Amino acid sequence: MPRDEEQEKRNVALVERMYELFNQGDLDALKEEVFAPDLVWTLPGRNPVGGVKNGPDEVIAFFGGLVASGIKVDLVSIDAWGENTVVEVHRGHGESRGARLDALNCTHYRIRDGRIAVVQVYLSDQYAADNFFWAAYDLAPIPARWAK
Repeated sequence: MPRDEEQEKRNVALVERMYELFNQGDLDALKEEVFAPDLVWTLPGRNPVGGVKNGPDEVIAFFGGLVASGIKVDLVSIDAWGENTVVEVHRGHGESRGARLDALNCTHYRIRDGRIAVVQVYLSDQYAADNFFWAAYDLAPIPARWAK
């Protein structure tokens, strides 16, 4: 089957648009223009932001948490990998309460119907990411920590 280079370009532009909207703080446009309604975003780690986020609202809240942590995310390289996949490399860097993060990471995006539908992030330094995010966020005081 021949490559659909125009589709590949649209998919790359969609992920670039996500970065643009994130950096502008336009979270409503992210939800309306970029994310599929059943988006699943997975960030590995044993830290307060690690795990699976389901739906645009959880991902946008996650993005807000990243901003609050002081982390910066710079797009390094991006390319299509077939008609429904985009892969990018980004640099995540920041410092919080003595914990420092500066790592190159890779993210795999699955595009469906012109929207980002599934995302898997791969971290180059999981230990540094875990340490950074634990330093960046305070736990709720006891007993509020366990309140439901």
